[in-house]
Amino acid sequence: MRIVDRYILREMLSSLALGLLLFTLVLFAGRLLKLMELIVTRGVPAGMVLTLFLYLLPSFLVITVPMAVLLGTLSAYGRLAADNEVLALRTAGWSLYRLIVPALLLGMAAAAVGAYLSLVALPWGTQGFRDLLFRLSRTKATLALTEGLFSAELNGLILYAQEVDDESGELRGIFVGDAQDPRHPREILAARGRLQGEGEAGSVTLALEEGSLHSRPAADPARYRLVTFRRYEMRLDLAAPGAGTDRERSPREMTLAELTQAIRKAEGSGRSAAAFTFQVHQRFANLAAALVFVLVGVPLGIQVRRSGRGASLALSVLVALAYYLLMVAGEGLATQGRVPAAAGAWLPNGVIGGLGLALLLLGGREGRLESLIPWRGHAHP
Repeated sequence: MRIVDRYILREMLSSLALGLLLFTLVLFAGRLLKLMELIVTRGVPAGMVLTLFLYLLPSFLVITVPMAVLLGTLSAYGRLAADNEVLALRTAGWSLYRLIVPALLLGMAAAAVGAYLSLVALPWGTQGFRDLLFRLSRTKATLALTEGLFSAELNGLILYAQEVDDESGELRGIFVGDAQDPRHPREILAARGRLQGEGEAGSVTLALEEGSLHSRPAADPARYRLVTFRRYEMRLDLAAPGAGTDRERSPREMTLAELTQAIRKAEGSGRSAAAFTFQVHQRFANLAAALVFVLVGVPLGIQVRRSGRGASLALSVLVALAYYLLMVAGEGLATQGRVPAAAGAWLPNGVIGGLGLALLLLGGREGRLESLIPWRGHAHP
């Protein structure tokens, strides 16, 4: 590796480290408040919350590592262009294709990291996060409830409590909407009650006092039944559907081998395997994102010039936002069966990578890109 290559790599690494820290903190900020609430108001041990954070980290890094590579590329090549070092290297015979080599080396290293994150760490973290939340919901059942708010529907249950005591598990002003059996939906009102987790048994008991049970059979809505009670107990599952050690895992939690097996099982039973197939392709598309950002980052970075690191940061956010919007669109199209799973997963790489490759080819052919991008930066003499 030449001295110039090492010099460019050092320039990229400093901005990459800053971008990785910044982007990860920004993405984590939304979850941070909820995790802190678990410690402050729910009494969850800090060590357990830290474990939740570690489980979440791979899902953030899958996104932020390529974004950091993009910022490093834009910032480094922008500074080189601003100080006329790109011009000097071009005069010395270095083509734009040769100048991109250090960025490609960094992109390949980031792709290797992305391969581990996407193929190993992501399914491990996603599965571990959901399993730990499930254990928390059993040992501290009131985590599933927020005082004065209806819970999201969980396995046909909607819960509401006007007052929630996280320490004792006592509730007041309780409403339970129970549609676990669609043929016999019911609503339960109670003055007070208590949630009690049953450890590894996998269920939560809701003991209600001084209330009433209202039901109407779905087949005969005209029939109305009212039962009053002084004490009534019911078992709840406050975790997501299928949670626990025996639950069916989501595609994001599966390894490649498990996804392949799920695809064969779905195809053998005549069910759609689009979600599993898309996840396989997306794993490999994720690790290629760093190389795609290098292709678009080098020609754009040369145009940033003296606009500085702030402009590089803003531009990297815009490019990354476009990439991940295309990713969401591709997933929606693929899971709805409008496009093949492979096409949906590779859509952002194709669009952004194609744009970067076009800019790189034009820049390499003409030597300079100033005539191609109307908002180009200007170097000072």
